Amino acid sequence: MPTVVITGANRGLGLEFARQYQAEGWKVFACCRKPDAAEELQKLEVSVCPLDLVDPGAIEAFARSIHQEPVDLLINNAGVNDVSKSEGFSGIEEDRWMDAFKVNVMAPVLLTIALIENLAASKNPVASVIGSQQGCLETYEGGGYYLYRTTKAAAHAAAVILATDLKERKIPYVCLRPGHTKTDMGGEDAPYEIEDSVRLMREVFANSTMDHTGKFVDRSGALIPWSLNQDLNE
Repeated sequence: MPTVVITGANRGLGLEFARQYQAEGWKVFACCRKPDAAEELQKLEVSVCPLDLVDPGAIEAFARSIHQEPVDLLINNAGVNDVSKSEGFSGIEEDRWMDAFKVNVMAPVLLTIALIENLAASKNPVASVIGSQQGCLETYEGGGYYLYRTTKAAAHAAAVILATDLKERKIPYVCLRPGHTKTDMGGEDAPYEIEDSVRLMREVFANSTMDHTGKFVDRSGALIPWSLNQDLNE
């Protein structure tokens, strides 16, 4: 039975990842900040784990809680977005911005490091972070969205650095673009259905090797240049 660890599993992509992997017979560690409030997640036959990614101590505690359990797939999915959608300076939320750097940038690195021995214990490990075209600087045409854009750009940089450090352990680290999907973050006007996005991303994970490490990969499996002057509706 393969094992997957998913952060931000209480809703959106994380919840759908948990649902689909559980249906395929995987052992699922579904992590979220408030498990008692995750009603849909609690309905699944998965291990629901408390994990506040703002707190580095909580990350270490979670890693200790699963002991030497081999982890075949780590999906750093949790993310913080702007609450205010205002363009320009009026939309800046300073405290939330700081938390976003902790969740979107630091936590994927810290959690991956905390689980490095668990990943190394797998025969075919894959570690990943959910990226976004909003983290590619050449696509910025308007102002605003400081929180999301800056943290995703930093998350991309961290992914490349972490992938390099993981090479000696033969653990691929992939940054994956889900596309503009109908979630709480993506909105109802998004063109992609959540079930389809997750299914396609699962196919990417299943085919990920060391050739993909440190790369930005679309849900279709196509490689995306880190600096791309093209609008992919994300």
